[in-house]
Amino acid sequence: MGWHARCHTRLRQLLAAACCLSALQALQAAAAPVAAADRDLDTDIGMVAAAAPAPASTSANTAAAAPDPVVLRLAQHLTPGTLASDGGQRRLLDALYALIDEYPDVRKARAALESAGHDVNTARGARWPTFKVGTNTGDAKLRRGRESYTAVNAEVRMALLDGGAIGAGIRSAESQEAAQGSVLYGTRQNVLLEALTALLELHRFEDKARVAAESARIIGQLARIEERRAELGAVGRNDLRQAASRQAGALAQQHALESQRMDAQARFTRYFGFTPQPGWLPQLNVPVQWMPANEDSALQASETVSPELQEMEQQIEKARAEVDRSKSQRFPTLAAVVAHTRDPSGVLYAEGTRYGVELSWNFGNGFELRDRILKAINELQAQEAQQETVRRQVRETASAAWGRTQSGRQRESQLADAVREARAAFEGRRRLLEVGRGSLAQVLDAQLDMQRLLLDEADAIYDQRINELRLARTTGRLLPQDPPDQWLNALFTPQKPIPAGGGAPGTAPMDEPGNAPDIKPGPAPSRIRPEPQDAAVATLSASAMPQRIQLRLEQQLRPVSDAFPTTASRQQW
Repeated sequence: MGWHARCHTRLRQLLAAACCLSALQALQAAAAPVAAADRDLDTDIGMVAAAAPAPASTSANTAAAAPDPVVLRLAQHLTPGTLASDGGQRRLLDALYALIDEYPDVRKARAALESAGHDVNTARGARWPTFKVGTNTGDAKLRRGRESYTAVNAEVRMALLDGGAIGAGIRSAESQEAAQGSVLYGTRQNVLLEALTALLELHRFEDKARVAAESARIIGQLARIEERRAELGAVGRNDLRQAASRQAGALAQQHALESQRMDAQARFTRYFGFTPQPGWLPQLNVPVQWMPANEDSALQASETVSPELQEMEQQIEKARAEVDRSKSQRFPTLAAVVAHTRDPSGVLYAEGTRYGVELSWNFGNGFELRDRILKAINELQAQEAQQETVRRQVRETASAAWGRTQSGRQRESQLADAVREARAAFEGRRRLLEVGRGSLAQVLDAQLDMQRLLLDEADAIYDQRINELRLARTTGRLLPQDPPDQWLNALFTPQKPIPAGGGAPGTAPMDEPGNAPDIKPGPAPSRIRPEPQDAAVATLSASAMPQRIQLRLEQQLRPVSDAFPTTASRQQW
């Protein structure tokens, strides 16, 4: 018994020692952060003391040994974005810059301009002397009999007085060259507008097809839930059949939109020369500074920079020059002539060089010259009338583009509000169905309304972008006469997101902190992206697209100190 008692006593002592050791280790672990904080506090106090001015009694060695204060330096910080979009944007911009110089219509207009330049050189060359060399041969009957002859003629002629015909011809050729330059400028603008329109049409049908596919997916989910309820005998199968019909209709609409997307993609490839991957192209936003302030400024800018009006002005100048050329034919012409004829046999001509001037006055029959002048005057009148017609068309186009832009902005805003309300109604109907107070038919009707409004909103968004491009083209801001470098890059600079019922088409929602795009929403209500109300709610927009990552360099201030590495690394700026 004594031995067992001693063993139990020894075991109790060992257990008590182990418990004490465990408690001591726990206390040490809990006190470690406090000690570290105390050390950091001591370091901070030392840093403040080092930064404070030293008293006068401090020696120079003590002042030299003081640590340096914390220095803020610019550090590069990588933020997420879309690398694929940046690559697509670079390739798209390269294709655009090549397009406005190498597209077949542009090359055709440039060839016409170069041809007009050759006509100007020809007209200016009329002031220079002309050289002519010829020969003739035959038989001549002379007093001494019939003899054969062969003569070589060389002549130099220069017009001295022509009544202004040469000058009028030069002005006519120069006006035609300037008109062809305006045609080239207008062609480049039209090609750029058509190419950007093709890009927007491709975006439009991609987003609409995505909306239809998402709609079919949601209806399928609702149908599966309803089918389980029907199997349990809670409901009938009429609503299930309606859901199957709606799903088939949504899939058919998706295939129709995919067909239109393929047409838009073929048109895109015709202009840009490559086939893009889905979701690879960047969104297009017309810069706000390209838009005129009001309708009057739009009309004034359109008349000032319109290539069509510039072309008509040059055509009128050409017609006036043709009138002057026709009138100059009523006056005599004077030319200096130097001629030499060589006849080796001396049958017709004697050796020698002839110097002189020639005066000629072509009267004709009196009617031909008059009709030529009247024809030139009628052509001038026709060009002036055509100029007024073009001016009215330019004003009409500018006014219509301005009106469509203003009404399209309101349409986009109203449809964004309608989509938001339709989504809320759909959510309410779905939740009522979950708690057994609604029917599937009501949910399907709400979903159909939301899908229709989403498709209408996509049309409104891209119609508005196209209207803004047309207005920019009419006012000359789409492609100025002498654009600065990288002018078109502003079209793809993220300025404002394009919504699709609260989510931008073709972009993923940024719900996580740190994933927000580096853009600021515009003032219009339709351009603001609201947060989703329920993460479990499937939306019909393109928010289901996978997110892509972009790494961008941003500057960030961080403390750097060689004297206090612990404190500098602990602080977060």
